[in-house]
Formats: sequence, C-alpha cells, structure tokens
Amino acid sequence: MRSDVLDAGAGVRAVERAVELMFRVAERGSSVSLQQLADEIGCSKSTVHRLLSTLERLGVVERDPALRRYRVGQRLQALRQAAPPVDLRALAEPHLVALRDAVGETASLHVLDGAAHVVVAQAECLHEMRLILPLGQRIPLQKGATAKAILAFAPAAQQAALGVPPLPNELLTAEEREDIRNLGYAFSYAERVAGSSAVAAPLRDGRGWVVGALALSGPSVRFTPARAVRSAPALLEAARQIEAALRGSAGPSS
Repeated sequence: MRSDVLDAGAGVRAVERAVELMFRVAERGSSVSLQQLADEIGCSKSTVHRLLSTLERLGVVERDPALRRYRVGQRLQALRQAAPPVDLRALAEPHLVALRDAVGETASLHVLDGAAHVVVAQAECLHEMRLILPLGQRIPLQKGATAKAILAFAPAAQQAALGVPPLPNELLTAEEREDIRNLGYAFSYAERVAGSSAVAAPLRDGRGWVVGALALSGPSVRFTPARAVRSAPALLEAARQIEAALRGSAGPSS
C-alpha cells in the first residue's frame, strides 16, 4: 500500500482523536486529568498528551500546571459564546418520550426558576393509573426528588444566589447530599405528593450550575424503590446527553 495513503489514514485518526478529546473536555463543568481522558478514549497517555499539547498551543484547551488537569481554553469558550442558545425543552422532549417508553412512568423536565422548579415538558405514562404534573407548575425547592437533585449538585455560590438555606438543612442532611452526589440522582417516596415516588437527575450548564432536572414519577405501588433504582441508568444517560449539548452552547432557554 502506498505510504501517502497510510499517512492520510493516520492523520484522519489523529484528527478524530483530537476532536473527541476536545468534546470530552468541553462536556465537563470542571477540569479533567490526562489519565481520565486516556481511559475514556482508549489511547495511551503519551498519545493523549501529544494531542492535548497541540490543542493547548491552539488555545482550545488549557492546562492547570499545579493540578496537572485540563479545562476548556479561551478559543473554545469563544465558540460557545458565538453559538445560538439551545432550546432546553425541544432538546429534552425526545429523551422524555424515550424514558417514558423504557420505564413505563411519566417523565418530566423541570427548569430552575429562582428558589423553585417549574414543570415545562413531560411525557405521560400510558397506564390508567398515572401521575401527571401540571405544566407551568412552580414548585418550591423544599421537598421531593427534583428539589433534592437540584440542591445536592448546585454549587455553594448558586445556592447563595437562589437564597436557599445552606446545606446541610432540613431537606438534605450532609449524608443524604453525599449519597445523592455519589449516585448521580435523588429518590423520594411520598414526600411531595402522597402515594407517589420519583427519581430525578440534575441538568448542569458549562459552568457546572444546575439549570433544571429530569425526573421519572409514578404511583408508589408500581414505581417502587427497586424499580426506581433500575430506571436510574436510563435517566442518567439522558441527562448526560442533554448536559453535553448544553455545555456546547452559550446557555439554555426555556
């Protein structure tokens, strides 16, 4: 085979890996280590380091010399600011339908509005007995899975801006907050609506601030804790995909 064909193939693979690295860094609200990136794209640390060095020279990523971790660079930030805002509702609706079909319970999108969350979209379950949330309903961040998911992941500066009591508080103990952050989601049993259960995962923007949450909810007799746990991977994957799109934009709109 001709050497120029081989060189072209190697060049394409290098470009693919560089672009993948760029997206991996951009998807995160904080910095990421060389080892994490190498593990995620399945390349050696030396290869990833070489590609990151090129991206760093181009201003696409930045390296923290003290922590030895990588974050979004100024040129990639500029691309984010130039991009049109994502319509969060339109972005989430296909995921709501897919979650409803996969789990068999109502899936809903909640957007943070001050010290409350608002139901802006949902895919109703098909069972005769089901939980339906009124669209436009403004729900204080006081109880329930969605409130817990939002507050557990909201940075301290955001919590202060929202005017909510600092954690831990009556809604979340320090242990509960740690459990939710480790799992990636929150569960509630008959907390806000009698006879219902819910599981929720936060949605964060490029700064790492929470902009809302995805939730699954249903009657407790059917949507048991065991079923909620089984539904969590699908919920978390949907949230991850939505967050990736949000972090590639200047900010969501609802």
